[in-house]
Amino acid sequence: MRRTTGRKNKMIDYIKAFAENDRRKFPHNMVNVTAGMGGDGVLVFGSEKTALMDCGMAYCGDKFVSNIKKALAEKGRKSVDYIFLSHSHYDHVGALPYVLDRWPQAKVCASEKTKYIFSREGAIKLMKELGEAARDEYTDSKAEIRTDGLRVDIVLADNDTIKLGKETVRALETKGHTDCSMSYAVEPQKVLFTSESTGVVVPQKAYVSSEILKSMADSLAACDKCEAYAPEIIICPHYGVVPKVFNKEYFKSMKADAERKKALVKEFADRGMNEEEILEAYRDKLYEPGEQPLSAFLENAANVIRVMLKEINKD
Repeated sequence: MRRTTGRKNKMIDYIKAFAENDRRKFPHNMVNVTAGMGGDGVLVFGSEKTALMDCGMAYCGDKFVSNIKKALAEKGRKSVDYIFLSHSHYDHVGALPYVLDRWPQAKVCASEKTKYIFSREGAIKLMKELGEAARDEYTDSKAEIRTDGLRVDIVLADNDTIKLGKETVRALETKGHTDCSMSYAVEPQKVLFTSESTGVVVPQKAYVSSEILKSMADSLAACDKCEAYAPEIIICPHYGVVPKVFNKEYFKSMKADAERKKALVKEFADRGMNEEEILEAYRDKLYEPGEQPLSAFLENAANVIRVMLKEINKD
């Protein structure tokens, strides 16, 4: 009983910490340039070079570029030198064509798998379709969703580094959400931009939602790697700066949620449901309208269910 009470009190403390947290209060050399719902972007100003972390969504590409231009001007800079992509999904690379139109000399850094995916016609078609769904969900616009010019100039492997001057960006391979996922640590500050392989914060409930679309084992390994790195500051995709008091709980919380989702899928499977029926039940249980287009949720959920069924069949 005492242990349960202690855990409950700690959760109350975490919920309070998230409620009081300013998720957009980035370190002094970083500026949030996010332009719309669903996709993020952060500029990192090194002593010599400027880097952009992820590129948000295509539907707000023009506003995204405008935000970058404003931030650069305020820091006395003229260009983006590097663009780091966490993975190849439409809500993380959508505005890349717009950014490269304005700063074509910028070097795009990502995994080998991301470079390969950008060469696949089917993957580009899906990015466009999901980008259009996001545009229709969040705006009244019918502006074209661009997917031209997606590229990777510098292929990064685990532990590769790029110098920004006195600062270094270190790549950490963190597969699981996708096979192309990378996290990036800005050193010496030890600011970690996590990938979705280690989850996405749900601040109202103070936990990290697992987003495992490819491999549960890889995602759990990604959590272990990031936890061992012991970041001073965690910047979570689709959220921002995590309260420091939650840092040690972050990766444990994600792993616990992965087990909860596995148990949920098992419960549905044990009722004799097929994959289509499980997807419907999963949607009814977990989909929150407004957080993302239903089409994107279902695309991801179908992958999560397949991963979890594979894990269940191993047991």
